Amino acid sequence: MADSSHLLPGVDWLIKLGLGLIVAAAGVLLIRPRRGEGWRFAIGIFTIEVGALVAIRGIVAAGGSSWWQYLMPFALVLVPGIFIAVVLDRLRWWRRVGFTPLHEWRALHLVIPLLLILVLPIVGLSARGLMATTPLVLSLQVGFVLIDIFMEEVTYRGVILEALLGFGSVSRVMVSAALFGLSHVDNLFLPGADELGVAYQVFEAALVGILFGAVRLRMNTIWPVMTVHAAYDLMLVLAFGHAFPVAPTLPGFLVATVVNLGLAGIGIFVLRSRPNAVVVRREAA
Repeated sequence: MADSSHLLPGVDWLIKLGLGLIVAAAGVLLIRPRRGEGWRFAIGIFTIEVGALVAIRGIVAAGGSSWWQYLMPFALVLVPGIFIAVVLDRLRWWRRVGFTPLHEWRALHLVIPLLLILVLPIVGLSARGLMATTPLVLSLQVGFVLIDIFMEEVTYRGVILEALLGFGSVSRVMVSAALFGLSHVDNLFLPGADELGVAYQVFEAALVGILFGAVRLRMNTIWPVMTVHAAYDLMLVLAFGHAFPVAPTLPGFLVATVVNLGLAGIGIFVLRSRPNAVVVRREAA
C-alpha cells in the first residue's frame, strides 16, 4: 500500500491511466512536423512518451498478483520503445540518430569522459556489494533495463536531438537533456515514490544528459552512450535491486551534484571546442 503521505502514488489507477492518455493525446497533436518547427515535433515526442509511461503506471497499479507486478513493468518501456522504433523507421532516421557503423565513429577519445559517469555507481556497488536475488528476478530486471535504455537513448539522444537540428549544438543538447530529466516525473506515480527522490533524479539525469548528448553528437554514434547508460543502471540494480529514485542524503546529494556538474561542464566544453565538427549524415530515401 502506498504511503498516504505521498499523494501521487496513492492516486487511483484509473485516474493515472486517464491522465496519461490525455497527456499522450496532447503529444499526438504536436507530433506532425512542420517546416521550421522541429521543436514542436521534439516536444510532441516527449509528451507522448511521458503520457504513455504515466498511463502504463496506472495499468501496472491495477494488477494485484506478484506475476503481474513483475511482468507488466515491461510494458512500461516496451510500448514507448516500440513507438520510437516505428517513428525512426518511418522517418528513416536510424543512421542519422547514431546507429552508425564503426568506421563512421569520430573523436574516440570522448569515451574517457563518458566512462567517468560510471565512477559513482562503481563506488556504490563496491560499498554495498551485490544485492541478494534470484536468477529469474535478475534476468527480468536486466531485460527491463536494456529495453528502457534503448527507449530513452533513442528518444532523447536520437530523435529529439535530430528534430532540433535547426538549433545550435549547445541548445540542442541542453533542451534534450532537460526533457530527459523531466521524463522521469512519471516516477511520481510509482508506489512508494518519494517526491524528493524523484526531484533529485530529474536534476541529476538532466546533468548527465548534457554529457550524453555532447558525446553522441561529437562521436557520431549512439552506441557508446547506450552502453555506458546500460552499465550505469545495471550497477544500480545489482547494488540496490532496482534503479528507482530514492531521497539522497545531504552528503550523497552534494557529491553526486559536484561530479555531475563537472561532467555537464565537460559536455558543454566538448561542444564549444569544435562547434562545426558535427556532420549530419542523412540516409538515402
